[in-house]
Amino acid sequence: MPFLLLLATLAGATNLNAQAGVGETARRAAAAVLRPGDRIELQFRRDRELNSSINVNERGEAVFPKLGTLLVSRVTIGGLQDTLRARYSEFLRAPELEVTVLRRIVVNGEVRMPNIYMVDVTSSVRDAVARAGGVLETGNKNNVSIIRDGRESRVKNWDRADGPDTDLQSGDQIVVGRKSWLTLNALPVISTSVIVIGLIQSLRR
Repeated sequence: MPFLLLLATLAGATNLNAQAGVGETARRAAAAVLRPGDRIELQFRRDRELNSSINVNERGEAVFPKLGTLLVSRVTIGGLQDTLRARYSEFLRAPELEVTVLRRIVVNGEVRMPNIYMVDVTSSVRDAVARAGGVLETGNKNNVSIIRDGRESRVKNWDRADGPDTDLQSGDQIVVGRKSWLTLNALPVISTSVIVIGLIQSLRR
């Protein structure tokens, strides 16, 4: 019923589900709408045959057991659980359902385990980099960017802050840059310079 979807969407900004917890990061996540690439995990306490992992497609739709295809791109993450409970109550008596939303993130560059990761909606850039094993010794912590919708944005203080700039969306690519060649080779360059200077001084004697 579209009306039920609308009610749940409007209520979503204030209705935090169990996943959202407390804090500003969680509030922002609960108020955000679902996006293509998100994964919805359904866990039924009694009707376990309906447990599913469902991906949101590029049209903002998701296919649910019994319910079929629903447009979820206008539903907030905080309101999704109530929306689905209302819809499943048409088929099940008092459905006991827990809903978790995960985001699809790519972490690349100078990290230990570059890969695609499904992360909790409250995860920040710092959490995603930690999930990828952290920054390598060759990585530049001052050069971390998010590529979103084809645009690259440098993220400042990503390892210390959890503000809106570090929030993630499905499809984001986090890139950890590499230190400059001079920074990485400073010691060998200095050592070589010392040796060369010493040789020149020896030849002049």
